[in-house]
Amino acid sequence: MIAIAEIVGIEWPLALVCVAVVVMGAAVQATIGLGMALLAAPVLGLVDPAFLPVTTIVLVWPLSIGVVRRERHAVEWSDVGVALIGRVPGVILGAWLVAVTGPTTIKVVVALSVLLAVVASTTGLRVRTTRRSLLIAGIASGFTGTTAGVGGPPMAIAYQHSHPATTRASLGVFFGLGSILSFIGLALAGEVHVRQWQLVALLLPGVLIGLAVSRPLISRLPESRVRAALLGTCAVSATALLLEAVIGALG
Repeated sequence: MIAIAEIVGIEWPLALVCVAVVVMGAAVQATIGLGMALLAAPVLGLVDPAFLPVTTIVLVWPLSIGVVRRERHAVEWSDVGVALIGRVPGVILGAWLVAVTGPTTIKVVVALSVLLAVVASTTGLRVRTTRRSLLIAGIASGFTGTTAGVGGPPMAIAYQHSHPATTRASLGVFFGLGSILSFIGLALAGEVHVRQWQLVALLLPGVLIGLAVSRPLISRLPESRVRAALLGTCAVSATALLLEAVIGALG
């Protein structure tokens, strides 16, 4: 660990902090379906901006593979395909709107939309996991991920009433394939360099440890708690995004 930290130019105490937050984030995502980026990205970005976004995108691959391999029986492949189809126009629309209006206003709209969806979900509105809802969630995920870097909440809300294993496995496939598309785009834009791969090597043990830690957590977490954790993570993510937009506007 210390040797790798020296190679990437990060002092080893800070490197250990980075690995620790990745362990926590990976454990949460492998348990409820999302959360690694929300927990890890702010800390990683403070330690070294080079962590974002390529390194965190690549780390989704082993995490998704681990979750899907563990619960491959629960993957709803056709549903994931529908959501991925929706992701494409969502990405295109998001990129166009950012170019036209700028990111700050869109971040506020995205944050308020996610918070509204969370509130509606907690006050009796039941979002069924159908192909229609997954197509809409895929579009929304592509849009919010492109405009605000928050692509998880729309999919999490669509899956909130599904079995936890189905949620984890299906979201794992969706995020894994989606991250590959994002990586290809960044590579074509010339944003992928040797340093990013060095940072991936530094943090990869944290992903593997997080996956291992999530196994006993899954058996102890009731289904109702998984739904609450999903909605709570969405709410925290949207709130953080809203604060970021407001602070950016005031600054």
